[in-house]
Order: sequence, then C-alpha cells, then structure tokens
Amino acid sequence: MSPDLTRAAHTRVAGRGNNPDGPLSQAISMVGTGALLCLGGSGLDSLLGTGPILLIVFACLAAAAIFASAYYRYEARIRVEEASQPWARRSAP
Repeated sequence: MSPDLTRAAHTRVAGRGNNPDGPLSQAISMVGTGALLCLGGSGLDSLLGTGPILLIVFACLAAAAIFASAYYRYEARIRVEEASQPWARRSAP
C-alpha cells in the first residue's frame, strides 16, 4: 500500500468517533437545541407567569435553527462531494 492510501485509511478509522459533522453529533445538536430552547421558554414562562407564549416562541426559534443548521450542513457536504467528481474538475486551458 502506498503511504497516501495508508494515511487515508488511518484517518478514516481514527476519526470515526469524533466527527463534528457525523450523524450522531448532528442528532445530538438537533435534540439539544430543541430541548434547551423549549426548557428555557418554559422556565421563563413559569417565572414571568405568561402562559405557554415564550415556550411556543422558543420552540419555533429552535425549529428554524435546526432546519437552517441541517440545510447549511447539507449544502457544505454536497459542495465538497461535487468538487471531487469528474465533471467538477477543470482542465488547464
């Protein structure tokens, strides 16, 4: 095996557990964002006595943040994937 292939294989195996854009980290960030904002809205509602208004507002903000994060992560992943495809390579003029 060439050194480049060995290094690539080692990087794939070694980075398996701590990938910041992996599915587990994405799931945790989605659930965590929603849970924290909903709990924060509920806590503020109970402190201020406003009913579920802030809970609903914070839940909508959490949903918007989760969708935006998923969209931008997807766009970045697709951009990297398409850059490595044959049709994206530019030939020298």
